[in-house]
Amino acid sequence: MLDAVKSWGYQLQNIKPAKIAASSYDLVVIDYANDDRPFTAAEVAAMQRRPDGGRRLIVAYLSIGEAETYRSYWNKDWKARPPSWLGKENREWRGNYAVRFWDPQWQQIIFGYADRIVAAGFDGLYLDKVDEFELMGHKDEMVAFVAAISARVKAARKEFFVISQNGQELLEDARFRAAIDGFAREDLFYGEDDDGKRNEPDSIRESLALLRGVRADGKPVFVVEYPHGGKQTDEARREIAEQGFVGLTARRDLDRL
Repeated sequence: MLDAVKSWGYQLQNIKPAKIAASSYDLVVIDYANDDRPFTAAEVAAMQRRPDGGRRLIVAYLSIGEAETYRSYWNKDWKARPPSWLGKENREWRGNYAVRFWDPQWQQIIFGYADRIVAAGFDGLYLDKVDEFELMGHKDEMVAFVAAISARVKAARKEFFVISQNGQELLEDARFRAAIDGFAREDLFYGEDDDGKRNEPDSIRESLALLRGVRADGKPVFVVEYPHGGKQTDEARREIAEQGFVGLTARRDLDRL
């Protein structure tokens, strides 16, 4: 079903299941919980039904390279007595903390979270902050972590899939490409340095070469851009479509479809 996706939505805040159910998207990435209350299996099933009676894929967002204070796993005592795997707070996203993602204790937290997502009836995982190795190092350990997550969820449900966002350098590793069913990239053409600014030509060429490799493997590439203005929106959509990628233009806050 993932190969058949032609359109997608991406919303992490202010999620309204009825609005998602009424949308025309083939796939929607949402948070596992709304206001820290996990979506029920019935809510997930309702969002999976399209208005025409067809099937929509509902995919759960999961950050594996940062810990978030609004998650059910967060312990308020960690700020005073941080566990060994907890790093510094992200200055751009308050309440998000870098993690030593290779630490077994952190990995067990993520495995447990992934188990709950599978049990809730979601179709797949959308892994974020996979690029944390760019800050923390341990690139090979990130590949191994993604592979372990993928093996675990697929053992629980064979048809469950994994999409990984950003960290495109990992695409050079065959183990990583084998572990994922699709790859997502933010800011492919605009916004690497500043919102609305065109990326450097060399950066775009390098990214496209890696992403085309994903397509050559028969796996979809999802691209989300956060453009400034209608002209830039039209241009981004055109360029994404020319590459055969599944495109989306959105607000960076991801608070609406």
